[in-house]
Amino acid sequence: MTFFTGDAAKVPAFTPFDGVALLSAALPTAHPGIATGQPGQPAPAVPTMPLGQPAMLNQPTPEAMRQQAAATIQRLYRWLEAVVPVLPQVGALVPALVTAVQQYEAQQYGPCLQQALFVAQAAQQVQLSVPGLPPL
Repeated sequence: MTFFTGDAAKVPAFTPFDGVALLSAALPTAHPGIATGQPGQPAPAVPTMPLGQPAMLNQPTPEAMRQQAAATIQRLYRWLEAVVPVLPQVGALVPALVTAVQQYEAQQYGPCLQQALFVAQAAQQVQLSVPGLPPL
């Protein structure tokens, strides 16, 4: 069974993975102001992290956390607005959501997001125990 025709059929189906070539193609060869490492020139400078400071890899930016917190609060508000008239006991989640809103207004996006996710988990528990509620 042939899947490709023409020039595409001539390329081997499996080629060895060359990670070095892939990285070399993706990385720039020289940066303005940094030596190129050619003979007779100093080696390129390697950026280093100051000692004693933790790596900040994969940390969300404050703006990303703000947007996530805002979206979560809005979604929970709309869900509570729809569910409280049907199941008034769910109104017990409102004070916890108000706390999240206050943290958002104080620009405490990390704690705000944690609080909002706590409310979302409680809402999901309600959804599992009461059939027919709208999705969160």
